[in-house]
Amino acid sequence: MKIAVLHGAIINAGDFLIKNRAISLLKYFYPDSEIVEYYRNQSLEEKLPEINACDILVFAGGPGYCNGFYPRMAPVTDDLNKIKIPVMLLGMGWWEHNSDVVSQYSYQFEEPMMALFQKATEKGLKMGCRDIATVNVLRNNGYDNIVMTGCPAWYDLEHIGIARYTGKGLTACRKICISDCGNMANWGLAVELTQFVRRFFGNCEIYFVCHRGFPDARLGIDPIMKELNVHFMDISGSDEEFKVYDDCDLHIGFRVHAHIYNLSRRNLSILLEEDARGSSLNATLGLPEIKTKYLQVENGALQYHINDKIIYQVEDALLNLAENHYCSMENAYRMMNQYFENMKRHILSIKDII
Repeated sequence: MKIAVLHGAIINAGDFLIKNRAISLLKYFYPDSEIVEYYRNQSLEEKLPEINACDILVFAGGPGYCNGFYPRMAPVTDDLNKIKIPVMLLGMGWWEHNSDVVSQYSYQFEEPMMALFQKATEKGLKMGCRDIATVNVLRNNGYDNIVMTGCPAWYDLEHIGIARYTGKGLTACRKICISDCGNMANWGLAVELTQFVRRFFGNCEIYFVCHRGFPDARLGIDPIMKELNVHFMDISGSDEEFKVYDDCDLHIGFRVHAHIYNLSRRNLSILLEEDARGSSLNATLGLPEIKTKYLQVENGALQYHINDKIIYQVEDALLNLAENHYCSMENAYRMMNQYFENMKRHILSIKDII
């Protein structure tokens, strides 16, 4: 079997994690398959003959259920009918600033996206969804040929089936990783979070991990981070340096894929949610929802405000984790194991249509 994989791995370490774990899953279930990779941010008109020589085209993760994904973010071709092979949407997701009920149930797909969905389901394949909010949005738009698989990045094959937390616990933390914020407006929160971690955990090793390179904002906070004895680390450009998280006792921060990676390794992880990706993920896995912003009515209009109580929420989340013997983490691990069975069936359905 020859599989064409369309991905968005360019700079952000999280995109490389999605791509490589999607490929690992495909190779796990189809060990003799040949994988051919393509970037989704460019037109593939000239590559269509070789793509059509494959058995299937797989869109590997990312914000694929959002207006503008096709053709703006993924300008594969100006006419999807030129793709002559089956198309699979693998563990893709919906994105918005918020994942609240109003956002989910008022979202309407535009014609280009509906054309992509038609293409992806014309051979009988279902559309794979990374979280429950994505399922809700698609179902509310009239689609029932969907399956909740989780994101490909959820699945570290060496840890599938493990549902017990076997770490040392929060009182024995020696290494803590803080992932950076994607929204530059949250750098103040990132500094507050780092200061809190130093106060709360005392003399432990702290790494501040940047997933998309060192931002300009770093220049303004370098003196504070040096005073706090924090190590800066840039892991952009691949997923190789995710290994910084492997032996950490706790991840806490803003990057969804840092959260996912640590959960997949059965580490402790707390995510501060910057948008619907984070809040939808935590809601799906039953983990604490800690939002970096909130909406408030001002002069008859809704306005976003930075959540200035977020450190209190983080402290409560940590205390609750320990007091409840990490049961919420173990429940998330169990749910990931269960959703892996959906991912397995979804990927194995390829053989039924080619």
